[in-house]
Amino acid sequence: MKKTVMLTAPLMILAYYSSTQVTTAQEPCEIRTPPDNCQPAQRITINNQSKNVSPPNVCLDAGNTITVNVTPSGSASMQGKDGGWPSGSGTSWELHAPETEGEYDYNVYFEDGSCLDPRITVRR
Repeated sequence: MKKTVMLTAPLMILAYYSSTQVTTAQEPCEIRTPPDNCQPAQRITINNQSKNVSPPNVCLDAGNTITVNVTPSGSASMQGKDGGWPSGSGTSWELHAPETEGEYDYNVYFEDGSCLDPRITVRR
């Protein structure tokens, strides 16, 4: 009896985690090279229909805030490629720029699992 339980429990755990990995799988991000020159902006717009992020390379001063809006409906999320800044999700959120200047590449994930890779340039 104990052998059956000891064998069955790990198999059930494996089956559970395998099924959750399939449902959360993401498509590889579409590589789009952001323009070298960043654009000063107070807002990033993520368009769910056209799968577009505008502007694709935002300039932001260290410590400042930028608003992210998702249009026309639905939600999206963003995650820094290194797992850090910037990150957020929903239909609208704010990003507070870090004090460290540099180029921050991130991925935008759409509801259908597709994604893009724009950039935010933080400057002092």
